[in-house]
Amino acid sequence: MANQAADFQRSFDLKQIEFQAVLDLTIAINKNKPESGLYLILEEYLLEKLGIGHFSLYFCEENNWRNSFSYGKVISGWRGISSLEHQVQVSLLADSLPDLARLNSHVDHVIPFHFDGSLGGIILCARPALFPYPYDTEAIALLQTMVSLTVMAMENQKLLAYRLRQEALRKEVEIARQVQQMLFPKNLPDTNELRLYTTYLPHMDVSGDYYDYIPLEDDQFAICVADVSGKGMSAALLMSNFQACLRTLMMEKKGLGDAVSMINTLICQNSNQERFITAFIAVVDPKGRKLNYVNAGHNPPCLVYQDGRVEQLCLGSTILGIFPKLPHLVIGEIILEDEVLLAAYTDGLSEIENEKGEEFGADSIESYLSENRFEKMPILHQRLLHRLDNFAGKHGFNDDITLLTARIKP
Repeated sequence: MANQAADFQRSFDLKQIEFQAVLDLTIAINKNKPESGLYLILEEYLLEKLGIGHFSLYFCEENNWRNSFSYGKVISGWRGISSLEHQVQVSLLADSLPDLARLNSHVDHVIPFHFDGSLGGIILCARPALFPYPYDTEAIALLQTMVSLTVMAMENQKLLAYRLRQEALRKEVEIARQVQQMLFPKNLPDTNELRLYTTYLPHMDVSGDYYDYIPLEDDQFAICVADVSGKGMSAALLMSNFQACLRTLMMEKKGLGDAVSMINTLICQNSNQERFITAFIAVVDPKGRKLNYVNAGHNPPCLVYQDGRVEQLCLGSTILGIFPKLPHLVIGEIILEDEVLLAAYTDGLSEIENEKGEEFGADSIESYLSENRFEKMPILHQRLLHRLDNFAGKHGFNDDITLLTARIKP
């Protein structure tokens, strides 16, 4: 009778400990306590309530064992843990890990705990003061419950942190997208002397592509197509710097060569030469029948004449943002004797691949533009996109696409 009463009292004590432990850990979870705080609660119950003087917790991560928490004289850095079978059972340490048992006489038990239906890790511990027998199912179940709750709390923290990071990223992307949208011109000219039309297809929420139209004095104007390396907020900010600098210098009537050199210096300073921009910038003077341009490492735009001839605009220098001083900067000049069609695009257009890995290529773009040079601008763009879509097939588009066309009548 005395033994039965003692067993009943011990079972009752364990249930009380379990209830209070679950309550305390639940409160800690709701308060989003850090990992160290959860371990302090666990250690308090192990030491004070169960009298476990030596304890070590190992997590199972992709069949590898990592010590996460220890106190007492457990050899937490012991590497032989990797030899433990993945499906471990509750056992005495001497049976499961005899090498560790010989090294450490303070540890008696190997106890697995589960999380989400699979083995989450193991507990190495000395026999609790409340263990009258080598295997006590109630006390072992209590240990497993407390550790599983602690692990669940840490997993919840990881999930919450991941969600917060995702939300912060989503907000960053949305801000970058809004910043980028503000950079593009709101209205494009559509007159007998000048018609501009653009197709802008970002592959993701934030694109590295940029285009612009800047009206100047004496009916002159500047056009630009550029591609900023990278994605996200940093690329959008660099693009905004580029746009602000370009527009300011054009308005201040800086020469095209000086303007490009100053933009290059700004990009080098702001990006520490870790990001770069390819750009095509042209200044058109319809009255003077001239088109001056700089191609800074960009896909060569093409000028389509009335007779179908196509001229690539390649003169300029290298990409912006790499060299503090642009090497061999050359200003291209074209005399406009008759109406021309100018087409500038980013590499997402020419580098579209089909299912065989073949690129659409600049030659195909130029041939299409030459054949359709008299077509209305919206139709010109739509048919080209339809041809690109058929070419890519199931492969689809995997980059940003920007096409700017300008029909200029001097």
